[in-house]
Amino acid sequence: MMKNLTLSLSLFVALSGSAVAQSLSSTASNERVTDQVLKELSRERALLSQNLDFRIKEIDSKINNLDESIKNSRNASDKVEKLLERVKFLEERQSEIDKNTISVYKYNYSSAVLNLASMEREIKPLNLFNSSREFYSTLDKVSNPMHYEGYQEWFGKFQGFVKENQEDNARLAALNHIIQVTGDLSQGTPFVGMFAGSLFDGIGTFINSLNRREKELREQSVQMLKLTTSVSQFTHDKDLIETEWDAINKSLDELKNIQDKAMVENFEQMLGIDLKTFGRKFTNETDAKKRTQYILDISKIAENKIVEERESNPENWKQNYHDQMLAVQNLKIRFGDITFRILENLNKYEGLIEKYKKDPYLKDKMSDLELKLDIVKNSFESTFNPQEYIKASNEMYIVE
Repeated sequence: MMKNLTLSLSLFVALSGSAVAQSLSSTASNERVTDQVLKELSRERALLSQNLDFRIKEIDSKINNLDESIKNSRNASDKVEKLLERVKFLEERQSEIDKNTISVYKYNYSSAVLNLASMEREIKPLNLFNSSREFYSTLDKVSNPMHYEGYQEWFGKFQGFVKENQEDNARLAALNHIIQVTGDLSQGTPFVGMFAGSLFDGIGTFINSLNRREKELREQSVQMLKLTTSVSQFTHDKDLIETEWDAINKSLDELKNIQDKAMVENFEQMLGIDLKTFGRKFTNETDAKKRTQYILDISKIAENKIVEERESNPENWKQNYHDQMLAVQNLKIRFGDITFRILENLNKYEGLIEKYKKDPYLKDKMSDLELKLDIVKNSFESTFNPQEYIKASNEMYIVE
């Protein structure tokens, strides 16, 4: 089943050697670039917020003083003058609040754009995880008894028996047919389902046909039957885990389509940024300094767009940007959910390995498989932390 997964389902395989280092370094570097820019924007926003609070308190103090003065004044013209001054302060207060609203939207939309941009690079290392299939190729080998010592030689004897006796035994004829149809069994034909049932039946017939003088072959055949049974059950349990990859693959494809649409809407249509240029200067750029500068430039474009929209459409300037911000946030949460499902499914292999550690025919293979699974999980967890990712997605915007 794993072999049928498309390249877009690239999440579950440990990268070997330089590929691991390059992928994880790329992602870590990207996180630093995006985080650095967002932290700088957050710092600037915090300073603006502090200044706003100070200005609001200052204006409120002046308004309170005027209210007290108006209350105690006995002069009508003096009251009128102070009331006009009070209106001026209220207008100043509203102006500061409007500035804050624009500041909040500038930060939040910049955060949305930067997070959307970083997703383009976050999905890329997921696609690289399929460049090495060491863990899953080992799984395939465990699932095929042809990779166990002595099995191919013994199977040749068994297959000869099946061919010689198929004319007198309908079940052996059916088994010989399916063996011919599947071809080279060493290439990965799963020993499960109808094939496994026919195989068990055929091996049993073969064992019963052996006489006392063939004691050694009989004992070997019994061992090979037990091995085939263990492998078949292991493959069945493995396939139960691997059915989830199809659903994960579908979710990832859907997410990428939505993300592509969001990139067009935000970068091309709203910000006027060519996506090919973006790909060259950010997604595929290896120089962190250049990526940082480029992403800073994008954040400034996003901020300027907010100001332009506020001036040109003062009544409804928020709605479109608000909708895009929600869409990006939902994208990131969905991405986090997918990485969580991936890690959860990887953890199921631990239970599978633990279950067959005591099997005398599979225990050596389990040790090797456990080692390779640790590499997969460590690579994945060092690159993606699902809980932190979802938490950060929920906290990516500030509230007015």
